[in-house]
Formats: sequence, structure tokens, C-alpha cells
Amino acid sequence: MTIAVLTIIVLALVIGLGIFVFSLMRRSQTVVPDTAERRSAEKDRVVAVDDQGRPVMESQDGFPDEPRDTSGFENVLGEGLEDLHPGGED
Repeated sequence: MTIAVLTIIVLALVIGLGIFVFSLMRRSQTVVPDTAERRSAEKDRVVAVDDQGRPVMESQDGFPDEPRDTSGFENVLGEGLEDLHPGGED
């Protein structure tokens, strides 16, 4: 009888600890990103000014790049493959 009672107590403790850990994990998934964003916003500084005179902050993505030349990439890729496997099919 005492083994059954001890088994139930141990199971209850393990389940309770698991629920506690999962609740902490769920809470940290929302708190940590918010805190990180808040800290970076406090330390953010102006690094440039765009064409309209608006400040560009350090945390912002850069200006959009020119569209890349896909045929140039394919040429370089083909040349690289040719170097690795000479005599292969094109």
C-alpha cells in the first residue's frame, strides 16, 4: 500500500514540475524578445538620412539592392561546375 502511495506522490511531483517548466518556457518566449527589442530600441542611433530626409536607424535593414543578374549567376555557377567536373555536359 505504501508503494502505491509513494508512486502516486512521485508521479504528482513529476507532472507538477513538468507543468511548471513548460509554463516558464511559454512565458519566456514572449518576454525575452520584447525585452531584447526594447533594449535595442534604447541604444539605436541614427546612421544616415534617406532621400526624403528621414533618419535611418542602425537597427533598420539596409537599402534595397539592385535586382541581381540571374544569367550572370548561372554563368559563374556553370564555370565553377566545369572547373570541378571537366568534360561534363552543359
